[in-house]
Amino acid sequence: MTNELGRLRHARRAAMLAVLLAGASAADRSLRAQSPEELDSGTFDLLVNGRVVGTERFVVRHDGTSIRAAARVSLEPGADALVGGEIRLLLDADFRPNRYELKPEDGPLRSVVGIRQGNRLRLQTDSDDGERVKEFVAPPRLSVLERGIAHHYFLLLQQLGDDFGTATVSLVVPSEGRQFRATVREEGAETVRVGEGTVPSHKYVIEGGGEMHAVWVGEDGRVLRAEIPGRNWVARRRP
Repeated sequence: MTNELGRLRHARRAAMLAVLLAGASAADRSLRAQSPEELDSGTFDLLVNGRVVGTERFVVRHDGTSIRAAARVSLEPGADALVGGEIRLLLDADFRPNRYELKPEDGPLRSVVGIRQGNRLRLQTDSDDGERVKEFVAPPRLSVLERGIAHHYFLLLQQLGDDFGTATVSLVVPSEGRQFRATVREEGAETVRVGEGTVPSHKYVIEGGGEMHAVWVGEDGRVLRAEIPGRNWVARRRP
């Protein structure tokens, strides 16, 4: 009976996410600006050491007062360093996180829920080791950057806006219960491969928490590619 209830709960969650991601499946995949309601959607191939180990399907929508982002990350067996399953974020109109939910498909971590109230962010983690609660300071420039989740770079850069040069932000990695300060800087124009062609982009570098991240963003603001060189991880957008 317990296994059956677990299967039913998983099926309901999968059905709800499928409805939210339906727009991502039907959306035009060409590199064009999205409608005001749909800020971005698409699919990233996830690579480690040059090998595709999974996919991330996501959608980001604006309902007029808040922003909702949802993704399903499907991983091959052995991609243990990455986070798979369902990921949701509710943000305010300035792209600051209000609520975060992670429901992994398997592994010792069962769920992570984060809620921001005022200047505090509360994370509740449920794992094989039991439940834990941690609180972090939530400064004005706060962003969630889950391990290996590509669309979170879009949300971070949207919060910073245009022509910021170099910015300092506070980043939270919910699955690891970590918070750290990071710098984000624009490094100039480059071209990046998308599918069989190349596309003009702007390169950004994020440094903090002992890591460097590189992100390439198209002229319409969408993330085309992201890398964590120290982990040999790459997210490559499908055309």
